[in-house]
Amino acid sequence: MYREVAHDPLMSRGFQAYVDAPKLRYRRILVPGLAFVFAGGQQVWIDECYIAVTGIFVLLGVYWLSRWAVLNELHAAWGLAFLLVPATLISMDRMTVDGSLAALTVAFVYFVKTRSTPKLYAVLVLACLARETGGLLVAGCCLSEFVLRRFSRAVLWITACVPALAWYWLLNAQAQVSADRATPRWFLQKFGPGLIGRLFDLPRYPLSHTLETIARSADAIALIGILCALIVTVVLLITRPLGPVPIAAGLFAVLAMALTSIRYWETCYSYSRVFSPLLVLTALEAVAPKRSFHACLWGLLPTAFVDTRIGLQLGPQVIGVVRGLLGH
Repeated sequence: MYREVAHDPLMSRGFQAYVDAPKLRYRRILVPGLAFVFAGGQQVWIDECYIAVTGIFVLLGVYWLSRWAVLNELHAAWGLAFLLVPATLISMDRMTVDGSLAALTVAFVYFVKTRSTPKLYAVLVLACLARETGGLLVAGCCLSEFVLRRFSRAVLWITACVPALAWYWLLNAQAQVSADRATPRWFLQKFGPGLIGRLFDLPRYPLSHTLETIARSADAIALIGILCALIVTVVLLITRPLGPVPIAAGLFAVLAMALTSIRYWETCYSYSRVFSPLLVLTALEAVAPKRSFHACLWGLLPTAFVDTRIGLQLGPQVIGVVRGLLGH
């Protein structure tokens, strides 16, 4: 879908008719838009440029994480851990846009730490254009300034949303998108079972008993990983000063609790992409200097649990690649 957007970012060729939810997909313009720009608008190069942009954000995520590691007296090679972020793995597999927001979330934590206001502002602008949930990073900065009663700086951070809002306004002005097809309703009008309900009602698969048991067990582990991330977030909010990072993590946790439709939590490839920023924020806060071993373990476990299910999904592909490299 996002590659369709990349081929027609201004909706001048009518490609939006082939996108399942144009308003939703076109809002996440950063990766498709950059692919279009890098290709110079030449249709023949857009697919290759889309793949290149996805790869560039993976490289940037590794770079920013390595810089954060050095800043926190860790080896720069820890930057390679960005390859284990669920959104990174899935973006490399299915070319989704979520890897860009995961990379920008790492940059968000790094520039908050270095107090580089211009660079942090640029990251927030790009995060909002990458995906609407990037606005939670902006909200984290704003609420942090409100806590410190620095209201003028809070207004500054709010303006980081302006480019994304202007893009949304442009989309709404397009007649072709005004009759957007209905998108799934993940937010119920009344309380629903959501994540907990899915944990006690795991999806079933048309597989043999053994394979289905393995798949459903991995589903449970991944959901427990998200629950662990929510618990870590609460601990961070209680034990840490209310800075932009723990507040942003708290907002992602609130979003997770607000997604009360049990259907939303059915596919790990779906929800793990959306909540990869939460996993990044909690992990980096837990691994920061002067944290105990147990704090680091709790910060990293949620990602490891979610990666268990993603690894099961990617397993056959990895085996195929290895066999191909070995000439079998």
